[in-house]
Amino acid sequence: MNKTTELSLMTELKLYKSSWKGIRIIALCLPFVIIGIWMISEKQKETFDYLMGWFITSFFGLGIPLGIFTLFDTRPQIKINENGIWDRTTNQNEIKWEQIRESYLIDLYNQKFISIAVDETYVLKESIFSRISKLNKYFGVQELNINLSQIKIDENKLTDFINKIRTAEKSERNNLIKNFKSDQSLNSNSDFKKYFTYLFILIGLVLLSLTNFYAFWVIMVAMGIGGLLARWYRVGNTNYSQLRKFSERIAYLGFANMVIILLVFKAFDYTSNNIGIEMSREIETYKNNFGNYPKEIKTISEKLDLNPIQKYIANRINYRKTESEYVLELEFLNHNHREFDSDLNEWN
Repeated sequence: MNKTTELSLMTELKLYKSSWKGIRIIALCLPFVIIGIWMISEKQKETFDYLMGWFITSFFGLGIPLGIFTLFDTRPQIKINENGIWDRTTNQNEIKWEQIRESYLIDLYNQKFISIAVDETYVLKESIFSRISKLNKYFGVQELNINLSQIKIDENKLTDFINKIRTAEKSERNNLIKNFKSDQSLNSNSDFKKYFTYLFILIGLVLLSLTNFYAFWVIMVAMGIGGLLARWYRVGNTNYSQLRKFSERIAYLGFANMVIILLVFKAFDYTSNNIGIEMSREIETYKNNFGNYPKEIKTISEKLDLNPIQKYIANRINYRKTESEYVLELEFLNHNHREFDSDLNEWN
């Protein structure tokens, strides 16, 4: 469930880390970790692929605990009440509304912040972070910056809300907080439907990619174009462009489709290889018992203890008997036909 906002009895608005941020981190890192583990288990030690497997697993494996921490971190990141605003990431005390002279949205290294200029009555706590924050003036931002990168919220609406509440009378602030919370709840329901739609689109892309090789490359090209457009509008345009959002969605969906297709290919290769080994072993056993290779392998396939996916692959295998040998042939997901090499125990 996506934690967005919570309104306490003291009319305090609490903004939490978005659960979807943690899920996205895990979803992006987990496929590469699986591929890395597969490379470690399948490749010979000290080879380039084996070492790359360790590198991929170690590098992307760091994202798994980060994603899990983000997913289950229930601490409020930002608190807003009638007195002021507090952000956990600043390591500073609450900022009173009367102390804020100006607040505006900034995009710093692809991360969204609300930069806050305070008057002389606000005293910054001395820390390593506060010393670093004094360098912010070289980037055109203030010493206090509210980090929005981990929160699922409309940055422009939150900035407008802060500017509105800081100039409002104290008696009006409670109602402003309640109205903003209500608006966020409606957005949360809309987001759930949106992600559900993305899931169905992704399933469609995967099925299309598996059935049509050219469709997969069209999706890959669209992913690249979407990524370039999203990057262009992120760097060159500080406005929250609809084109940029649309391009980002295309890039994310295309990337997810690519990762899933790679995992499906790896799983198919691994499963088909095991089936080939078992089937070849049973064929040789049949010859030892009856002095000749079988005319067909349907009865042999039925003897194997296969799950539904393995049965599907086994039924795709073509068997041909020659004068002195036999041939097992299988069409792989990339539409290449391979024959099983019983000496190497793999499809070539």
